[in-house]
Amino acid sequence: MERKFIIGKLEVRKLILSDILYLFLYVIALLYYIYILKYKSADKFVTSFLISWIISITTISSPFGLRFRNIYFSIIWLLISIAFFINNSFISILPLLTFFQYHLIRLIFWKKNKREFIPYETGRGNMYRYKSNFEKRYGDLTDKKYTKILLVSGILIVGFCLIVDSKK
Repeated sequence: MERKFIIGKLEVRKLILSDILYLFLYVIALLYYIYILKYKSADKFVTSFLISWIISITTISSPFGLRFRNIYFSIIWLLISIAFFINNSFISILPLLTFFQYHLIRLIFWKKNKREFIPYETGRGNMYRYKSNFEKRYGDLTDKKYTKILLVSGILIVGFCLIVDSKK
């Protein structure tokens, strides 16, 4: 099967079931946040923080970002992230920032290595190799290095947003 890439090395392909499920869950989180705004405004910050935290940590510490190379997934994710950020606290920009951060790192990786970035799974002080079925390969030491860059810069972004939001 020949793969079709467009601007930003994004791939044109159908969404798979798990892509649809993740997008659906993000929409549910957005709808829940809208409900909180309308009926329980006292919980606005906590809800916004939890949604932003879960999405951001998933993006920077796992191979979840591989889904972003699909043009359709990226566009829908971007639109949901923008909708989540509108009329929200500063912390809600985290999903948007980590989305752009992931794309920036994967484009730098692509330019230097002429292949897709396959991030490692991180957790409990360890990093675990991940096999991408689309790329038909495991992440290697170069992928591990870029995963560390993704994780450290992502933690800095999260910290910055927390500091800015706490000063309001």
